[in-house]
Amino acid sequence: MVMALWQILLISVGLSLDVFAYCLYKGAMISTVDIPNMTKMTAIFTGFQAGMMIVGCGITRIPAMARDYRPFGRFWTFLAVCLFFLIGIIMIVKSFTKNKQKIEEKKQDEYYFKVIVFWAFLASIDALIAGVGFGFLGLRLIGMALLIAVITAASAIVGLVCGYRLGCGPMNRLIAIGGCMVLVGAVDLLVNCITGMV
Repeated sequence: MVMALWQILLISVGLSLDVFAYCLYKGAMISTVDIPNMTKMTAIFTGFQAGMMIVGCGITRIPAMARDYRPFGRFWTFLAVCLFFLIGIIMIVKSFTKNKQKIEEKKQDEYYFKVIVFWAFLASIDALIAGVGFGFLGLRLIGMALLIAVITAASAIVGLVCGYRLGCGPMNRLIAIGGCMVLVGAVDLLVNCITGMV
């Protein structure tokens, strides 16, 4: 196995913290717990994350590309590591950019689902890149999609509840922590690649 389970979980949870941060922000804006709309919002984020993961993994299964690489090869492992580094750096930069913006916690009980879909799409771009990385490592497409779906759903629900109860103060720090988690997984994978363990 190319990646240890803890590495896969670390990167997956790191990716989901982006969703957690968005849901935390929305949770801070609602005045009542609206389970149907919260469930719909969770489903949208989960669908985008899992869908983009499938698309990313699927790209590496295209016959023209699949002919040119062998899963577990050092070059493709290194390329996957570079993609994970890219995701981590993007998340950290995004958190610092958002830190400069003042977050207004004003009540807004309406769920503008067109806006939520846009948020979900933006948050899932990292999942697309990660899907390509996981694909290069030869991980199973369906297994990764199910894992990211479960973790994303949990992150969205917990984010909405925590935002409702506590506000969205730690939102930007969570995105940075998620980026750091992805970087830690990438560094460990790179070390294993260099030392010949993969």
